[in-house]
Amino acid sequence: MQAIDRALLLATRGLLALSAACCAAILGLVVAAVVMRYAVAAPFRFTEELSGLLLSAMAFLALPFAMAGNANIRVTLVTDKLPPLGKRIAWFLGQCIMVAFCAVFAWEGWAIADFTLMLNLMSEQARLPLGPWVVLMPVSLGVTGLVAAWVALRPPPAEKAAPL
Repeated sequence: MQAIDRALLLATRGLLALSAACCAAILGLVVAAVVMRYAVAAPFRFTEELSGLLLSAMAFLALPFAMAGNANIRVTLVTDKLPPLGKRIAWFLGQCIMVAFCAVFAWEGWAIADFTLMLNLMSEQARLPLGPWVVLMPVSLGVTGLVAAWVALRPPPAEKAAPL
């Protein structure tokens, strides 16, 4: 189990690094656009669309790490008052709900991605290909669902201090 824990944490950290790279790319893109606008008077026409795509990629790439590191938002008002067995059952059920959500979102998102790829859709102004960006959403939620399923087998975070 520990080998799988380490592999999942390593993979999700890699995705988190890609998320951070998206954040850095947004910063670089905005700085370059400002320089182009004020220094050369010729702004990039793709800045807004590419920044938005990078922002969504940043969020979706960070999701698996948040799940693996137990950094997702939880409401524990009731579960904190439960006995240990009740906490474990609530934890398992909560993770199962997350897995179900991820499965439904990934399934529906894949249909949209397939449609986008089939028609080779492009962004409105800059004509950026949307396929890779749209595929990222269901794939990321699929990975998040797998992580949530694995984490469901682990003790709740209050019982274990280290992630995974």
